[in-house]
Amino acid sequence: MFTKIYELFISFFGNNLADYLYGAICNEYGEKTFEGSNQYKMYGFIALGIAFVVMIAYYYVINHPRFNRLISWLMMLLLVAVSNLIIGAVMTLGDLSTGNIGACLLSGESGGIYASDCWMFGLANFFVSAIFFIVFSFIFKWWSTNCKRVPF
Repeated sequence: MFTKIYELFISFFGNNLADYLYGAICNEYGEKTFEGSNQYKMYGFIALGIAFVVMIAYYYVINHPRFNRLISWLMMLLLVAVSNLIIGAVMTLGDLSTGNIGACLLSGESGGIYASDCWMFGLANFFVSAIFFIVFSFIFKWWSTNCKRVPF
């Protein structure tokens, strides 16, 4: 499920990073094979978890009339999205700098994987987590005592 969602944003971060996140590794002959673990699941569950926790915090823990405004909800949305942008970018940059990404992916026929690709994956993660937060808000806001009319 997460793979399909992230594949909508491949034009952001490129095919080589997409292959790596899907599980591509370099075998002993320097060829790309898909025998690794699918990292889209990990990033998707992190984005889903952060969006759900912040939504619960906003609607049921904070749940104060002072926060019953669109600007408060937008701040929570921004918190979710920016935190997932940083997580997506920093974790892929870490893989890039530690050499976890194989040489066959770093210099493929369609280019390599660069730091800008990692930041663009973070941007894709930004949008995915924002979508999760918006969907959770529309599903769970109705039982909140003070914030059930936010965002609309």
